[in-house]
Amino acid sequence: MVGIIPDDWKLTNIDNITSQVGDGIHSTPAYSDSGEYFFVNGNNLINNRVTITEGTKHVDRNEFQKHRKDLSDRTILMSINGTIGNLAYYAKEPVILGKSAAYLNISKGVSKHFIYYLFQTSFVKEYFENELTGSTIKNLGLGSIRRTPIPLPPTIEEQRTIATTLSDADALISRLEELIAKKRNIKQGAMQELLTGKKRLLGFSGEWETKKLGEIGEITGAGVDKKSKPEEVPVRLVNYLDVFHRDFIYSNELNHWVTAPPAKAQRCAVKQGDIFFTPSSETREDIGISAVAMQDILDAAYSYHVVRLRLFEDWDLAFRTYIFKKRLFLDQAETVCEGSGKRYVISLKRFREMDISYPSSIVEQTAIAQILSDMDAEIEALEKKLDKCKAVKQGMMQELLTGKTRLI
Repeated sequence: MVGIIPDDWKLTNIDNITSQVGDGIHSTPAYSDSGEYFFVNGNNLINNRVTITEGTKHVDRNEFQKHRKDLSDRTILMSINGTIGNLAYYAKEPVILGKSAAYLNISKGVSKHFIYYLFQTSFVKEYFENELTGSTIKNLGLGSIRRTPIPLPPTIEEQRTIATTLSDADALISRLEELIAKKRNIKQGAMQELLTGKKRLLGFSGEWETKKLGEIGEITGAGVDKKSKPEEVPVRLVNYLDVFHRDFIYSNELNHWVTAPPAKAQRCAVKQGDIFFTPSSETREDIGISAVAMQDILDAAYSYHVVRLRLFEDWDLAFRTYIFKKRLFLDQAETVCEGSGKRYVISLKRFREMDISYPSSIVEQTAIAQILSDMDAEIEALEKKLDKCKAVKQGMMQELLTGKTRLI
């Protein structure tokens, strides 16, 4: 599984390089709203840290003393139930652990950072996968963790050098993630200003138009179902998730084939500029999410879980994507939808009555869309760079943590 390692490395296991391996309590502690300590599980281990959320339960000092574990600056925490392998360094957080969190106290003379990265390699993850028990909720036992095979460099200096190199790669990844988040926030701010008329671009003036969706286009539902019948014609579906996860819809992204009666396939066809919305969801905030068909897709039709708006007016194509993303429109969708708490929906009648404000000048629409498109392109370029950095780091881990490549 580990493969060939250098002659001066040794193959050992976690049990031999830890002073203790254990997990949290297998019972429910006595919670206290005023307690200063937190009860955490594996789902609190996020991005190398113990993450406390609003839903994290509190316990008092007596409960903490009763259930505390021997955690220190040599401790690595890992999720072992449900989600397997989330990691965090223990940093003296005031916590007690639940059963889905394990702790590994790394022995002195071994770099805990080296072991931390080793646990992210494909061969360790494969070992964990093979050791899982449980049919519905998977569990990784403490015995399996202790037997985890570990290729270990001969000196702690080499271990630290490897860990530092990978830490530098992580730092670059973190900086890119922070930059992407910053650029997304800037774009959101620009959208709220440019798409509401609060900020006008140079050379444009005059009032924007406000109309109901039913006035600017035809809104239709009753799309194609997900069944296939031999007497019908084959079509590719624009599904709910296609609309939910995308801003733009292209032919090469649609691959769900079904069939429909010829008349329905024609009525539910997908043409360039069609705007699709999510009319229902389990939560209000997922109502009214939209995506735009960027080309005619002759063999496609929209799903019965989707609503289509086909404009009477000639709008800039990219502008159609952005204008329905503004907060005012989405807030309106959340307000007018109906539901019981388990399912929310906007009827076609209510869709037609929703308002949208927009510049009637297609030149202004194009100018706004160009600015937002440029921001999207910058974010996309950063995301590709981030993906490349993550791939490079994975390659470095496989090389450095098995000794295939040695650092001077």
